[in-house]
Amino acid sequence: FFWNSFDGKGDSSSDDGYSLPKAVDEIITGALSYNGQRCTALKIIYVPRGYGLMVSKMIAKRVENMNVGLPWDTFNDDDSSFSQITPLPNEGRIKFMKELMDDATSKGASIMNENGGSILQPTDTDANADADNQSVYSHDTLMVPAVLYPITKEMKIFKEEQFGPLIPVVEYNSLDEVLQYGMEGIYGQQVSIFTKGDSETASSLVDAFSSIYGKININSQCGRSPDNVPFTARRSSGLGVMSIQDALREFSIPTVVAFKEGKDANIIDTMNNVQKKSMFMANL
Repeated sequence: FFWNSFDGKGDSSSDDGYSLPKAVDEIITGALSYNGQRCTALKIIYVPRGYGLMVSKMIAKRVENMNVGLPWDTFNDDDSSFSQITPLPNEGRIKFMKELMDDATSKGASIMNENGGSILQPTDTDANADADNQSVYSHDTLMVPAVLYPITKEMKIFKEEQFGPLIPVVEYNSLDEVLQYGMEGIYGQQVSIFTKGDSETASSLVDAFSSIYGKININSQCGRSPDNVPFTARRSSGLGVMSIQDALREFSIPTVVAFKEGKDANIIDTMNNVQKKSMFMANL
């Protein structure tokens, strides 16, 4: 998701607080890392009415500057820059991406970036690659990401998870529409809220989303982090909790050390001394 509190002029160049370019950086990373093929990828972008075209063009410009190629391809004169977008796993994924794009464009959406959705063909450099590399990656699955705008409820990509390099942009009139999407959708893993300091509105969204999503990200992309915080989800996105602490609890059986107050005037001191000397009761 994407949400921002724009100023009257739509000025997004200021470094005072969280700027729109910074949000776009997070959107690009969140939507296209691993070609968008990760459960925590940003799958749909919501933008306030009147700013959809501007934001989609900003995203499209960034996408046009991304390196699309095989994993070992280099792009700078000193071979220091590698591919950011690589082939999808099979032609079935390409077929599904095209199905979503064709459906969206037939119902009024446009592909905002140049060559968006096109399949790249082998180059002269590729022709010199060794046979093993050529056999692993088919050029029929190397697709340029596509930024789609405007997306409406009638389009498949509005509800279906693309799990690929498509970035759909939706305009909303009120935050109630965003909340309705969250409540009526079948997924409930994560949401990202981007704001330029409107803590009142952001906090109301946090409260509303707290019963819908497993993780709420403020001014950052969605991501998994089970080593630091619980990684969880709701509804069709998953059940249970993944984290180091929760994993230890899953394989542990609790033992309780108890005492009764009232009959032993020294029980508190006794228990304090027991805890100090007990290895089992020692603080971790």
